[in-house]
Amino acid sequence: MAYQGVLSEEGAATRVAAALPPLQRFRHDYHGAIAIVDWDHRLPSQNLILRVYGYYSDDTLEAGYEAFDDRFEMIAERDKYPEFDVPDFDGLAADEAYEIELSPSGVVGKCRLTSAWRRTIASRDAQAAVGLVQTCEEYQRLVASSPSRPTYLGDLEAVSWTPPCESDHLRWSLDVWFLLAFDGRIGSGRSFLADLETKQIVSVRDFSVRTG
Repeated sequence: MAYQGVLSEEGAATRVAAALPPLQRFRHDYHGAIAIVDWDHRLPSQNLILRVYGYYSDDTLEAGYEAFDDRFEMIAERDKYPEFDVPDFDGLAADEAYEIELSPSGVVGKCRLTSAWRRTIASRDAQAAVGLVQTCEEYQRLVASSPSRPTYLGDLEAVSWTPPCESDHLRWSLDVWFLLAFDGRIGSGRSFLADLETKQIVSVRDFSVRTG
């Protein structure tokens, strides 16, 4: 992106930072962060990716900088000819990792958490979230209106931690799925976002997912 001169004008970084959604920490205070505007593997680039890597301690922050330096060296080695694609800064070591859509002019788009641990949920948290869904009226109406739902679709399942930047909720929530249909490739159903702190369901929406 530096070679293309994107967002190189004075004040661009401050403008983009001010437009970012809140990146609220997950159960640990932030110690530091690495932010990188990455390319879309097109010349000229049309859609940028702002990668934000958050760290909870000195040790993990140092590991993040080491990973950044190693990736930078690898990119430099392969960035010899413009006709060949070169790597980017995806997947650096971090306690929290986000990808944020960014236009070449600096307009901020969707933000998502990319940390693999978002799908690692303690059984206590999963049980609490499922319990909240079971008592909500929307779920009870859904069960009552789906008497022919196949049992092989399973029960409620806590599938993912959801940060505020994705849900527009003030706190982290747990996404609980209730599968209503599955044809072997595509599943669909209802998603319930559970706030474990306030013990409330803060959002209900339809979802679809493709397997394989």
